[in-house]
Amino acid sequence: MTISRTTVDKLGIKLYDKATAVVAETIANCYDADAENVIVKVPLDKWLATRSNGEINDKGYEISVEDDGIGMTPEVVNDFYLKVGTDRRLDPRRGSFSPIKKRPVMGRKGIGKLAAFGICKVIEVRSAGGKKTSKGFLTTHFIMNYDDINQETDASYYPIPGKDDKTYSPNMGTIIKFRNFLPRRTPDADTFHRQVARRFGLELPDFRIAIVDTETDEKFQVGQLEVEIEEATRINVDDRPVTLDEGMKLPVRGWVAYAKHPYKNEEVAGVRIYARGKIASTTRDFGLKAGFTGEHNLRSYLVGVIHADWIDEDDEEDLIRSDRQDILWASEKGIAFQEWGQKLLKELGKKSLFPMRQKAWKVFLEKSGLEDEAKKRFEDSKVAEAAMQVGKTIGSIASLEDLQDAEYVQNLKELVLTIAPHKMIVDKLKEVETMEVDRPLELVSKIFNDAKVAEAASLGQVAMERIGALNKLEEILKSQSIADERTLQELLESAPWLINPQWTVLQANQTFESLRSAFERWYYNEYGEEILTTTSGKGEKKRPDFVMLHIGRKVEIVEIKKPGHSLEDEEFDRLREYIERLQQFLNDNPTFKLDFPETHVTLICDKLNLSATPKLAYDKLFDDGILEKKTWEELLRDTRKVHEDFLKVYRPRRTTV
Repeated sequence: MTISRTTVDKLGIKLYDKATAVVAETIANCYDADAENVIVKVPLDKWLATRSNGEINDKGYEISVEDDGIGMTPEVVNDFYLKVGTDRRLDPRRGSFSPIKKRPVMGRKGIGKLAAFGICKVIEVRSAGGKKTSKGFLTTHFIMNYDDINQETDASYYPIPGKDDKTYSPNMGTIIKFRNFLPRRTPDADTFHRQVARRFGLELPDFRIAIVDTETDEKFQVGQLEVEIEEATRINVDDRPVTLDEGMKLPVRGWVAYAKHPYKNEEVAGVRIYARGKIASTTRDFGLKAGFTGEHNLRSYLVGVIHADWIDEDDEEDLIRSDRQDILWASEKGIAFQEWGQKLLKELGKKSLFPMRQKAWKVFLEKSGLEDEAKKRFEDSKVAEAAMQVGKTIGSIASLEDLQDAEYVQNLKELVLTIAPHKMIVDKLKEVETMEVDRPLELVSKIFNDAKVAEAASLGQVAMERIGALNKLEEILKSQSIADERTLQELLESAPWLINPQWTVLQANQTFESLRSAFERWYYNEYGEEILTTTSGKGEKKRPDFVMLHIGRKVEIVEIKKPGHSLEDEEFDRLREYIERLQQFLNDNPTFKLDFPETHVTLICDKLNLSATPKLAYDKLFDDGILEKKTWEELLRDTRKVHEDFLKVYRPRRTTV
C-alpha cells in the first residue's frame, strides 16, 4: 500500500478551516511539550486573504504561536514531527505523558501538525531543544509549503531549511508561523477568546496562554469560558459514573445547568465534553428525542462541562473523531455515555421547571410593567389582583427568549389584562358553587358582589374597545371609497352589537343554523330560486339576499343599503316578500317556530323613496313592531351612546369600591 501526499489536503483543509481551530491545535502541541507560557500573535477581526476573479489575494498577515516548552532537535523533527499519523502514545520513546511535567498528553493521531493547511499554504517551524550545550540548544528551522507537499506521489517530502537551521539558541522552545493564507477571516478579540477557551478544560497554574493582537498590540490572557448559570438548576455529576452493560463504571466529573440568559454566542451553548483537558464534543441534548418535561428551555439554555478522560484512553478504542469535533457515539462506550446523558438531561428538565418558570415570571413582570398597568386599568384591587394571578400563570410559561421581544411582551400583557376580569368572574361563581349550604348569606352576597365588580371591569374594557371600533367604522363611512353592501353585511353579521348593543350572542346556536338551512331549501323548493341569508359558507363568494341572525328566541332579518342610498318601491317589495315567506316557513314548520316564535326586521337605510301604497305597507310593519329602521348615522350614534353611558357609570363606581 502506498499513500499519496494529497492526503494532506484531507487532513488539513477538510478538517480545520478556522483560524481559532488551527491555533487551538497548535496550543495543544505546546501543552504536550511541557510549555508553561504560550504567546499567540494574530491580527484580529481581519480578512487574512480574499478572493477576486478566481484569484486569492493574500493580505501579507502572519500568525505565530510561541512556547517555552522542551522544543525539538532535528532528530526529533525527522523521527516524530514530520511523520504524519503516528500515535505517540504507543511509541515507547514518547508514551502518553509529557517528559518533564508528566501531563497526560492531548495529541494522539499525529495529524494536528497539518491543521494549519486548512487556512494557509506556508508553515514555518523554528524549535530549539535537546540537551543544553556550551553553545546553547540545537535549533531546527524549516519551512513547509502546501503546494509542494500536495502532489500525486508517495515520494518523501523535504521541507526547505530555514536560516537558523542547525544553529544554537540560548533557550528551549518552539515558534510556529503561518503565512500565505486562504480566504479566511479572524474573529474579534472576545470571540477569539471564547473559541480558544472552549477548546480547553484546563485549570493549571503552570500553563498560560496569552493572545496579542498584532494590529493593536493589545494583549489578553485566555481564561476559563465563563457562563452565568441558574444555580438552582445545577447538577454535579462527579458521583454519577457511566455504567456499561457488564457493570463496569466509567468516571466522569463536571456539571450541567441552565444558563441565566439565552445563548448570546455559540461557544457557550450546550454541554462541552473534554478528554485529557481538550474538547472532544459539544452536545445540546445527547441525542434526546422530543417530548420531555422542560424540553424548550433545555434546548435553549443547557450549558455544562463534563470531563470523561476514558474517551481518549491509550489502550482502548479511540472514541474521538479525527477533527475532535465529536465522539463516535455508535461505539459501546458511546452508546452508554449517550444514554447516561439523556437520563441526566431529563432529570435536569424536571428539576429546572419551577426555577425557570419563576425566572420567566419575574422577567415578564419587570419588562411588562403589569402590576402598574393593572392598578391603572382596574382601580378595584380585586380585579388587579386577578390580573397578577393570570400574569403569573401565562408569564411563567413564556419563553425567556421571546420575553426579550418588546412587542411580544406588550401583546402578552394585553392578553393578561383582557382575561383577568373573566377569570375573577369564573372564580367567584365557582366559589359560590362549592360553598356549603349553611354558609352565611352575607358571605354569599360578598362573593356575588366581587363577581359583579369583575363583570363591570370586563364589560368596561369591551365597551372601550367597541368605541374604538366604532370610530374606525365612522371613518370608513365618511370616506370617499364607501364599502359595498357585501362588506357591510359581513361586518354587521360578525358584530350584531353595532345594530343593537344588547345583542350579545354567547354562543353559536346549532338549532338556528338548522333553521337557516331548512329555510333556504324550502325557499328553493317553493319558488325555484336560491336564497342566501349569511356571509359565511356559500355567502363568502356571493352577496347574501339579506342577513338572518338569531337574537335569543327571535329571528332577525337585517337588510342594509349603502350610505346615502334611498329605498325604492321594488327594494321594499322584495324585503316585504322575504318577511312574509319567512313567516310562512315558520308557520309550515311549527317545530322551528316553537324555538323561534318572533320575527323582526332591522333596515339600515339613510332615506325612503316610497310611493303611497308601499309606504302604507311600510308604516303597518313599523306600527306592528315588526320593522325598525335606522340610518347609518343613527346606528353609530345609538351604539356609541350606549357604550359611553356605560363607561360613565362604570368609571365612577371603580373609584368608590
